[in-house]
Amino acid sequence: MNQYFKLLKKHSDNKEHYGIILNHSLSVLAKSVDIIAKKKLYNKIDFDLIVSGCLLHDIGAFEFMKNFNKKQIDYLKHGIIGAKILRNEKLYKEALICERHIGSGLSKEYIMENNLPLPKKDFLPITLEQKLICYADKFHSKSGKKDNLESIKKETKKFGEEPLRRFLELEKLFG
Repeated sequence: MNQYFKLLKKHSDNKEHYGIILNHSLSVLAKSVDIIAKKKLYNKIDFDLIVSGCLLHDIGAFEFMKNFNKKQIDYLKHGIIGAKILRNEKLYKEALICERHIGSGLSKEYIMENNLPLPKKDFLPITLEQKLICYADKFHSKSGKKDNLESIKKETKKFGEEPLRRFLELEKLFG
């Protein structure tokens, strides 16, 4: 596991940003572990991948923390940037988690309809591990704020019916 902390440090530009991402990632890991226990998923899930995926899912966010004046919509790219970093490190399963955790997953159609600055392809969580991290990520912001089900639904609905529907599907699975 030490390799994941080292990788985060390598891509962080300062201790404050490292701390923000690490605290957020550990909160997502804690939420994921709680769900695994509550839903008795021990024998259905790759726990090592949950640990590495939670720790590394936001590695691409460092790029935007360095250049905070970038438009907020560009932040959507942090999953793509993180996936590229992780593929370069030969962490292919974690790369998929990274690019598929944005929102509640993004479809090619949604990306095109909303003219999002992302490749025109599906970024939907497919595996149980991808879905779990995508879901758990919703409950903890990088600012330290903890969200609840109602606040997440309200925030997600601002982006349209498709993102809300995807979140509700994850809620059925893990809630």
